[in-house]
Amino acid sequence: MKNEYLKNREGRIIGRIHGEWLLSRSGQPVARYIETVDKTVTREGKIVGNGDLRLYQLGKNTPAK
Repeated sequence: MKNEYLKNREGRIIGRIHGEWLLSRSGQPVARYIETVDKTVTREGKIVGNGDLRLYQLGKNTPAK
């Protein structure tokens, strides 16, 4: 399984895509994209919406500077 690291403009790692899951910088699950039903789900199981909205959820969980 290939890991894809997500970086901000400064080059810092802000998250990682691990299969269906988007993990935060600390390795905690943020959201999951289920391709078969085309839905994004939070780690608590709440449906966020249709399509791949994992990065949207990461932005909601990232503290503002």
